[in-house]
Amino acid sequence: MIRQRIGSTFALVVLLFAFVGFGYKLANDPGGLFSQLLFFAITAGIIFLLFKFLTRNSVSSGANSQYRKSVAQSKKLHGKRDQAPRRTDFKKKPVKSAKPATSNKVRPLRDRSKGPHLTVIEGKKGKKKKRAF
Repeated sequence: MIRQRIGSTFALVVLLFAFVGFGYKLANDPGGLFSQLLFFAITAGIIFLLFKFLTRNSVSSGANSQYRKSVAQSKKLHGKRDQAPRRTDFKKKPVKSAKPATSNKVRPLRDRSKGPHLTVIEGKKGKKKKRAF
């Protein structure tokens, strides 16, 4: 508890000094303050871009590449499935014809004969879960 109080007091003192220094610099040398802030912003931007560039390359080589590989393999095996066109005109009333329809065939909304094609990427297949007795 005492350490927490010392840490928050130290942070408060540092922020107070920073505020006083910022006010002093603003009052005595506003041009220098502006150039200092501009330099800080440019440096922070360069560091941010470098960090983004380096993390983007390391993430794409991980589990995401395995997923892309399995998607490509699935597409290669099964091709693209043609989806049935979706009905969007639910609010339109059906047009009544003069002669009655002799056959009332209802087309299914989806073709359910084609099941999903799943590929196991990687996982803990042989490991059993811990169970509490």
